[in-house]
Amino acid sequence: MVAALWVLAGAALGLLSLIVLWIMYLAVMALQRARDAGALSPFAMRAGQALLAVGIVWDVLCNLLPVTVIFMELPREATVSARLRRLVRGPDGWRRRLAVWYAAVLLNPFSPGGPHIEIPQ
Repeated sequence: MVAALWVLAGAALGLLSLIVLWIMYLAVMALQRARDAGALSPFAMRAGQALLAVGIVWDVLCNLLPVTVIFMELPREATVSARLRRLVRGPDGWRRRLAVWYAAVLLNPFSPGGPHIEIPQ
């Protein structure tokens, strides 16, 4: 019983960490759009740089822990995006399908300069 609760707590924490990573990604993409439009104030630029620095650290930690569990493989890359880029180019299988879904649904629609992760057809 106690072990099952630990597993559930770990799964919930992993899911929460990925949600936080996605929110950070959305915020950084919004800041990029504002910067590209010339509408980013110096204060927002500095705050955005701080958010980006925290986001990079969070990205590496998510790649090491919950994403390693989700894809059931040790990371070969530092970030989640780099891992997804490799997986979408990889052989067909459940890892590739999951990586394609993640890129197509959660990342690419919000990337202002084109797809965040190219998905080969």
